[in-house]
Amino acid sequence: MNRRCRLLICDDHPEFRDLVKDVLKRAPNIEIVGEAGNGKEAVDRALRLRPDVVLMDLNMPELSGLEATRRIRRATKRVRVLMASAFGAEEVIVPCMEAGASGFFQKYRPLAELNQAIETVWKGGTFRRPSVFQHASRGDG
Repeated sequence: MNRRCRLLICDDHPEFRDLVKDVLKRAPNIEIVGEAGNGKEAVDRALRLRPDVVLMDLNMPELSGLEATRRIRRATKRVRVLMASAFGAEEVIVPCMEAGASGFFQKYRPLAELNQAIETVWKGGTFRRPSVFQHASRGDG
């Protein structure tokens, strides 16, 4: 793949958006095409800009990240969504995947892993940390 992944960053915290932009500006395979601070903006910009991947915060004002993801995926199957949240329990991740997300990035993970997550989703894969599901399968809780 010679072209770069077009990324839309959607998070209600400008500091997090700035941090993501700072980390990804060094990634030769990613082009940041826009950002949004709430769920309604996220849907509008995703449909207007047609990024390859939307990095979507789960908890967004005006329209939740889950509902924004549903609306984006109903409108276009080409745009893939990578959900992001500080919460990473299975009961949070499963609804994200059911809403149409292609992956889930835990914000407490090193941001260096974000490039891998975006690339995995961009190329049609599913990204989530396996350790999130291990606790439930082992019965640890």
